[in-house]
Amino acid sequence: MTGNKNKATWFLFTTLLSIFNICTIRIFDGFNWPFYAVTANALLSLGGLVFHMHEDKTARKRLLTGIVKILLLINSVSVFLMLGLSLFILTSQYHNPQAPDRILASPAELEQAMEDSGENVTLLATEDLYIYCPDYSEISFAAGDRPSRDDESILLCVAAAFQHSYQLDFHHSNIVGWHTSGGVLERGTPQSRLGAFTYTDGIPRIWNIDESEEAVKNAAARNGTGYQQFIVLCDGQRGGHDSNEFRCFRVLALLNGKACIIDSRTQMHYNEFIQALENLGVRDALYCDMGSGWNYSWYRNHEGKAVDIIGTPWPFSHNWLVFRK
Repeated sequence: MTGNKNKATWFLFTTLLSIFNICTIRIFDGFNWPFYAVTANALLSLGGLVFHMHEDKTARKRLLTGIVKILLLINSVSVFLMLGLSLFILTSQYHNPQAPDRILASPAELEQAMEDSGENVTLLATEDLYIYCPDYSEISFAAGDRPSRDDESILLCVAAAFQHSYQLDFHHSNIVGWHTSGGVLERGTPQSRLGAFTYTDGIPRIWNIDESEEAVKNAAARNGTGYQQFIVLCDGQRGGHDSNEFRCFRVLALLNGKACIIDSRTQMHYNEFIQALENLGVRDALYCDMGSGWNYSWYRNHEGKAVDIIGTPWPFSHNWLVFRK
């Protein structure tokens, strides 16, 4: 072989790193732009491996060869940038250690546990789920600036609607679906088969697909809160959303007429998560955005301390569901 063995070995190494990035991003983040970027990394690294295996080092330098080497150098740098993203994705999947106020031995204990909840947020737990039960008097949809942990009126903050693309600047049009912000109706990126959540006159409600758009518009007209998302459960029936990802999942759920947030305690498959919700007795649940970085969330415990649930913020995230005292 006339090629450069050291450089060929390097590109074998970056190809393996790219394969790791592909697996991590595909499993935890789906088919978004990072997946296609790391796939391109892998193909270019593989090309670099072949190129340096067969490169004739005695040949005179050519313009095309120089351009190829510059591209391969840029690719080598980007592989490590994507490795950083992969590690971020991995670390942002895990809940911070939580100390539940009460562990439910059976679903039959849920109603009494919710009635016995104190101020701020009560954290209940089952074998598979965390149930965050805020003692709220208002639920709002915040867009643009991230709600501050220093705002003591906020009891619970989680990401809400999907966003169409990664953007540092905030635009209502980048939020998926109809939503209200400060009582104003906003038209986000259209997407089919979305349900909705509304909070109007102190009543939380989850709406099925055929009712969701009008429900959000009516909520805005009545100075309420509303936004669209995928249905997980509506009146006990499973929604059309599906996923083959293995990750932590989150929903906005209605339990005993109150809105709460329910998380999987660990990574699981989506169908397993729905089954755990059904075992708990949940009949109405709307998906919450739980992509890497979008799962940044926190709650205020009985002592008034803001506690991170998943504490890794993401600069592209621009909408949240906020429970207030």
